Amino acid sequence: MKRKNWLALLLTLVLALSALLAGCSANNNSGTQSKSNNDTSKQTAKADEQVLNLPFGDEPPNLDPQLATDVLSFDILNEVLDGLTRYDQNNQIKPGSGLAKSWDVSSDGLTYTFHLRDAKWSDGNPITAQDFEYAWKRALDPKLGSQYAYQLYYIKGAEEYNSGKGSADDVAVKALDDKTLQVTLKAPTPQFLGLTSFGTYLPLEKSVYEKYGDKVGSDPDKMVYSGPFIIKTWNHQQNIVLEKNPNYWDKDNVKLQTINLQIMKDDNTIVQSYETGAIDEMGVPSSYMDKYKNTPEFHTKAIATSWYLQFNTKSPIFKNANIRKAFTLALNRQAFVDNVLKNGSIPAESAVPPGIPGYNGEDFRKQAGEGYFKDNDVQAAKDYLQKGLQELGLTKLPTIKFLGDDSSRAKQQDQAIQEMWKTNLGVNVELDNVAFKVRLDMMDKGNYDIVFAGWGADYNDPMTFLDMWQTGNGNNTAFYSNPEYDKLIDEAKVNGDLKQRNDQLIQAEKILMNDMPIGPIFFQARAYVLRPYVKNYLVPTFGPDWELKWTYIEGKNK
Repeated sequence: MKRKNWLALLLTLVLALSALLAGCSANNNSGTQSKSNNDTSKQTAKADEQVLNLPFGDEPPNLDPQLATDVLSFDILNEVLDGLTRYDQNNQIKPGSGLAKSWDVSSDGLTYTFHLRDAKWSDGNPITAQDFEYAWKRALDPKLGSQYAYQLYYIKGAEEYNSGKGSADDVAVKALDDKTLQVTLKAPTPQFLGLTSFGTYLPLEKSVYEKYGDKVGSDPDKMVYSGPFIIKTWNHQQNIVLEKNPNYWDKDNVKLQTINLQIMKDDNTIVQSYETGAIDEMGVPSSYMDKYKNTPEFHTKAIATSWYLQFNTKSPIFKNANIRKAFTLALNRQAFVDNVLKNGSIPAESAVPPGIPGYNGEDFRKQAGEGYFKDNDVQAAKDYLQKGLQELGLTKLPTIKFLGDDSSRAKQQDQAIQEMWKTNLGVNVELDNVAFKVRLDMMDKGNYDIVFAGWGADYNDPMTFLDMWQTGNGNNTAFYSNPEYDKLIDEAKVNGDLKQRNDQLIQAEKILMNDMPIGPIFFQARAYVLRPYVKNYLVPTFGPDWELKWTYIEGKNK
């Protein structure tokens, strides 16, 4: 999942992440109980209003679930839509946690039969198996152009349909009746149940989505909802208001009545809002870390997200691997996390973060090796630069543009990297800081030289950090291509020998790091402050920034 430069949320990245992650680009800036009064007048304290106020990093780029690719959009979609499965409060998927009350799996691990519960859309219509079949085939329709269509390639016939070599009828997902959905996979896929909670797999009510077409998800009245909340108000570029969904199947376990999301990009504005009580949670900016880190309201959480330089390999300059290596090795990652982030984040010298399980449940990072290059290797960076220039027939680099987000903290971090390149390589780089949605669009179109990007795990497997770099993958906006790499990923996807599969993924990561279409910078954790009256505020290790289904307010009016 593409993540926004929301780096002030970071702190100590724990090496052992949660044992179970489920299956994206990143953003760089996360029952009411009455209280009695013992006063002899028998006055009763005011009941806590179930309203949560949060900052939100930017305008969500796309709330069409089959087209969304970024964490801001998935933050919203996770609260307003349920899939077949939903991760519970313990980060587990169990029968009945989502719209499927149960499922059966064939002995060969290929056929899943899901049995849906009785549930309704927010418009009162029943949620059916046909809604899932329609949504999944819509995601695979080549005319839609979903960047995440490849997440359904585990299904028999899905890749063929999406690539124009097959038809929708060949896709092995079928509604047997209104409450029964049958899916047949190409090969056993251990992470498949996790994927059924992911955004691209979320259901659509066919009649509603056919009515609004390209405007699906653009405004509250152009969506229907199957999750805990609905979008009540969306003032674009300003705020989003979520309200409890009265038709939600599990509404008795949803306590919050309203969630106010205020779009904020400036750190000082965010801090001031927290101090005045206008918001109830805040990712701690690095410049305020000392102020908050020893307070009772301070929390940290490791998340499975990597941040990296992404090079446009179609660029006349960055098509050269040695130039890419020069820009990567010239960075002092330890200094960056110590002096810029100031939060204990871990320098990254590989693509897959620590804590992701490899063969036999052991840490993939330990099995593959801790890293593939030396941090702050300035001399090697200079040598690579000279070699690359010679190969390109140049004596010096043209103007290089470095794309990033436009929040105050993103600009600060980009400037730090810019200065390292100037000091260590003697290279002047121009910054191009734009809104998150604009940055994603520029990446998709290849309108950049280098971009500061992030990727969060969609599921608990190294594949979530590796298959996106295959040739032609919808999320491969580096436009990287290596046939040997493609072959290893393809083989790993259908390999039933888990040890051999793991070895193939290790080999693939080595190729990726040798070619270096991305230059790893750090692995992320999240540091935030939260008001003590906000209870059961969950920060997942993967996927969205928060899970609010079970959150409630208690003790605010003491």
